[in-house]
Amino acid sequence: MLNFTHRPVYVLCFDGEGEGGGGGDAAAAAAAANAAANAAADPAANAGGGGGEKTFTQAELNEFLAKDRRKHQDRYKQLESEHQQLLQNQNLTKEDRDKLEARLADLQAQNRTKEQQAEFERKKAREAHEIELEEARQAAKTWENKYKSETVVRALQDAASGADAYNPAHIVQLLRPDTELKEVDGELVPMVNFADIDEKTGDNIRTLCSPADAVKRMQQLPKIHGNLFKSNVVAGVGAGQADVSNAGEVDYSTMSHEDYRKNREAIKRRLS
Repeated sequence: MLNFTHRPVYVLCFDGEGEGGGGGDAAAAAAAANAAANAAADPAANAGGGGGEKTFTQAELNEFLAKDRRKHQDRYKQLESEHQQLLQNQNLTKEDRDKLEARLADLQAQNRTKEQQAEFERKKAREAHEIELEEARQAAKTWENKYKSETVVRALQDAASGADAYNPAHIVQLLRPDTELKEVDGELVPMVNFADIDEKTGDNIRTLCSPADAVKRMQQLPKIHGNLFKSNVVAGVGAGQADVSNAGEVDYSTMSHEDYRKNREAIKRRLS
């Protein structure tokens, strides 16, 4: 920066010039000398601003800012790429991965304009809403399936217990795959698509019936389901009225002599 020093101005005067008509000339000379001193002290004003700070036009300023922004954007893109490459490492711990993801999110946020950030926030809110909505759907579906399953199993267990089954759980296991809730007279009730046999033709058929009717039909098919019910098994002692002709399972070791004589022919046919 230039350092200008004020120097004293010497005005050459002669004896007698300040008197009479010469006084005006002396005053004019003094004013001119003062103006010269001021001009020497402020060269920028004297030279029309040529020696002051450089000024920029708006276009030059915009170009400078755009160039600076492009430089920062290139740096952000480089850092973003580096973070994404680091996240590809499968050996990262959860803590390290969370930190990298947080840094990456910060970098991406810094590189967005206000409009881009607003759109990002709206998109993020929509995605969060969709996730919550899907979780609610899944929860509702889970509870619906649980209700249906428990309703079906309870109906089958009640039917099996009422039919004096050896183990109601076996009946449930056999009928559960073919049982589902169906709307009957405006209500959802368990119905069994029962694997039946046509009594006239002997063909395999399917019969839609309630759990109680399905279990009852199983009792009527002793050759297939006879061993599942106590009424189809002939006891030994105290079962003088038992008939083994259609029994599913016979305990011969405990059978009384009277029962054997009564059912001797049927036993021979079964053993043959």
